[in-house]
Amino acid sequence: MNKMVKILCFLFIGYFVLTSCGSSEPSSEYIAPLAPTLQVDLVRFEEILRSLPEEDLIDEFNTRIRNDYPEFAQLYVSQLVHADNPEALLEELLLIKNDTSYLQLYEEVKQKLGDLSDLKPHIDQALENYLEVFQLPVSQLPVVYTFISGFAYQAFVFDEGGKNGIGLGLDMFLGSDFPYQQIHPANPAYSQYLLRTFDRDHIIRKMTEVLVEDKMSPPAKSDFLTLMIWGGKKLYVIDEILDFVPDTIVSEYTKEQLDWCRNNEAEMWSHFFEEDLFYETDLRKFNKLIGPAPSSPGMPKVAPGQTGNYMGWQIIRAYMNRYPNTTIRELIAMQDAQLILDLSKYKPRRASIN
Repeated sequence: MNKMVKILCFLFIGYFVLTSCGSSEPSSEYIAPLAPTLQVDLVRFEEILRSLPEEDLIDEFNTRIRNDYPEFAQLYVSQLVHADNPEALLEELLLIKNDTSYLQLYEEVKQKLGDLSDLKPHIDQALENYLEVFQLPVSQLPVVYTFISGFAYQAFVFDEGGKNGIGLGLDMFLGSDFPYQQIHPANPAYSQYLLRTFDRDHIIRKMTEVLVEDKMSPPAKSDFLTLMIWGGKKLYVIDEILDFVPDTIVSEYTKEQLDWCRNNEAEMWSHFFEEDLFYETDLRKFNKLIGPAPSSPGMPKVAPGQTGNYMGWQIIRAYMNRYPNTTIRELIAMQDAQLILDLSKYKPRRASIN
């Protein structure tokens, strides 16, 4: 992280000159959740690191952090900042205390995201729903750690004493107006169509996605139908957990993109047939239909990427409507995509094109 932060000084100087104070207000995208009954432990790791006294930093880190948060502390040291020896760790901790670029990034996170008090009920509700959807005991309620990742991580899951811990890199949710593309101009991870989800509205969506992926085995086959159904399952489960947010958050589509998909299901289905894609195994022919992409090849320009996943989502919805007693665990365990499609009796919705 230290090398990344040091080269960003020019970026932040320009950014802070050009922008006014950020806002920690929640977006109107969210639908207020039901009052959660469980309270998730939200550990503000970046705040704890900043609060360490500068004298005896290593001893304070070991006493106050390794003892209280042993799994995340070890993960942070060994994999996130790669500071496996005391000298490297001291350098990292001093950077966090004194480096100008790091401090500017830290202040930007505080300015844009605040104390997360407005998002905490959404995090609580999402993880309470996660336990319910996967039929897990309260003892499996994940602990959430926020930190500053040096523009490396949005969300990940790790083992914390037999249950899931979740890491959230808050510097990856500063909003689409933040100059992420200046960090790595050629990196497709910072493409504009992806940056629109690098905001506070999508924090719990990214968090939920890594939890769901952790519960799903890789697809048994690599043909388009199998991958489409796998992607549809993931969206369906995310939607079940995040039942209090709009489909634009779940799908990561704009309202216009989502409306287009809803109005053109039959046309998309026909396109897949005409291109003979269902049993295709050459990923190059359908990658943008199931992986992140700005658009779907062969469709109108307004069609977003990952339309295959969207269609898979509709198939899974149709299947679960016909077999509502199927548990999420059972659904995930079903590997035969053709059988799921057949049993779903899915028929693409026809609607007038807007």
